[in-house]
Amino acid sequence: MAIVKGRDLEAKQLLQNIPPSIYIAIPAICYVEAINTYRIDKKNQSEFQAEMDKQINEAMRDKTSIHPKLLLVHLEKAYIENTRLLNDVQIRFSETINLLTQNAEIINFTSSIIKDISQHAVALKETLLIKNDLIDNLILQCIVSHANQHPYDQKVFISGNTKDFGKQEVREILNSAKIKYFSNTKNFLGWLDSQLF
Repeated sequence: MAIVKGRDLEAKQLLQNIPPSIYIAIPAICYVEAINTYRIDKKNQSEFQAEMDKQINEAMRDKTSIHPKLLLVHLEKAYIENTRLLNDVQIRFSETINLLTQNAEIINFTSSIIKDISQHAVALKETLLIKNDLIDNLILQCIVSHANQHPYDQKVFISGNTKDFGKQEVREILNSAKIKYFSNTKNFLGWLDSQLF
């Protein structure tokens, strides 16, 4: 979603022109999370659009003051820009999903990941490493499992979710699987350039 929302320009550029030295793998659950986040954002934007529509109608009904007329001009402009934003995000979302599915391996769940998460889910107290976030725990287990299947490859994990993946205990798990963590693509590319010299 960082690409879709314009927060990680380097990631989109990387996906459009992947160097031969880079191999991308993404847990399947990341696609599910991205689709769900997109749907929630679209719903919120649509609700905002509907509220602006109501306010436009209210401003049009007031014939006595200049303020509703001025507000109406701004609301109509905001309505148009919000519609453009919704369309733009939809296009970027589709383009990003297409780029990812064309250029990245999908990491599926293994039976051991499902069993492990199930055991944590039935535990009486919270036992997941990333508290109260099943999806992020699944992501973490998928990438660690995939990394363990490729012990001789240099591995990197990029996620802007520093709240969960930037935690010391999570970074220790990543380090033990020989996975280097970056919070954005720009930092990864800087590190990658430094490795080439």
